[in-house]
Amino acid sequence: MSNKASSKETNREYYKTYWNDNMLQYLLNSAGAKWFDYLLLLTLNETSKNSVRSVADVGCGVGIKTAFMAKYYPKAGVTGYDFSKEGIAAAKKFHKLKNVHFATEDITEAKYKKKFDLITAFDFLEHIDDWKGLTKKLIKANNRYMLISSPVGRMRPYEVHIGHVRNFKRREIEDFMESQGYKTVKTLYAGFPFHSPILRDLTNIFYKDYAELPQAKMSFLSKRMHDIWYFLFRYLSFKNKGDIFVGLFEKRKLSSD
Repeated sequence: MSNKASSKETNREYYKTYWNDNMLQYLLNSAGAKWFDYLLLLTLNETSKNSVRSVADVGCGVGIKTAFMAKYYPKAGVTGYDFSKEGIAAAKKFHKLKNVHFATEDITEAKYKKKFDLITAFDFLEHIDDWKGLTKKLIKANNRYMLISSPVGRMRPYEVHIGHVRNFKRREIEDFMESQGYKTVKTLYAGFPFHSPILRDLTNIFYKDYAELPQAKMSFLSKRMHDIWYFLFRYLSFKNKGDIFVGLFEKRKLSSD
């Protein structure tokens, strides 16, 4: 079996059981998810809000970030795409916003003709062997903005078990996007020291316990612990130093435009 097939099947099998109602509730209450929403808001504020009429959230999972963007862009049609039928089913069941939809379609296929003002790939490209090839296909479906998040820096052993094939190097994504005709609007490298390295190293040590957490209902005590971690992430961690990359890119206008 090729590496490409292997990583694809690893991701498919992992997320087949990963996406469920308990995971959805976990993501709504987890420190990391709430902190990422804060980083996402800082980034989305750099877009021209009224010019975004269509959004594609690629690799949306259970649609937490898809719904976030549907609320941020209430006049836009927002669609979450994911290969996981289980994830899409949970997303459709939970999110009832009028301007949000979910699908298992592949917008990178040549026959897919629709284009989007904003395409997002949140914690997605680190799962892809040929990430540059896939990103080029996403670019073909893009009118203006691309928003990408991914872990950077040292890759921990536990990440292989959640389908990661890489962590990116600093400026690796920016350099590639700029080579494809985009300008870098805003980037964050966030999380030092409490998210990275502290929490990521703890997750590596206690990965078995961490992996089982989302499979059960979140307890009151667990929610309060996540509140503490969220405070540490948001108020006591850097936004310009860390292993969490968030980057907003805008397609450059042709000189003839």
